[in-house]
Amino acid sequence: MMTMRTNEELLQEILTADDGSGPIPLTTYRGDALREIMALVEERTAVEGRITAAVNRARAEGATWAMVGLALGVTRQGALKHYRDLAGAA
Repeated sequence: MMTMRTNEELLQEILTADDGSGPIPLTTYRGDALREIMALVEERTAVEGRITAAVNRARAEGATWAMVGLALGVTRQGALKHYRDLAGAA
């Protein structure tokens, strides 16, 4: 005969799953949207790297931060704030 576990016992089992790290929500998700999100984040990361490299090239070619901002669709200040520390890094 199988004995019923209490809610506390079930909760403890869930919390200590995966060698104590708890449950991994992605393993129980059955839809496709999270996989799509993860793939898009990978793409975004790659594109952001390409944009940073292009900003660096534009600055090396003499483009002002105002010009870079215009190309990015942001203000000069927005471009400067986001890419100043990345300049030369890509």
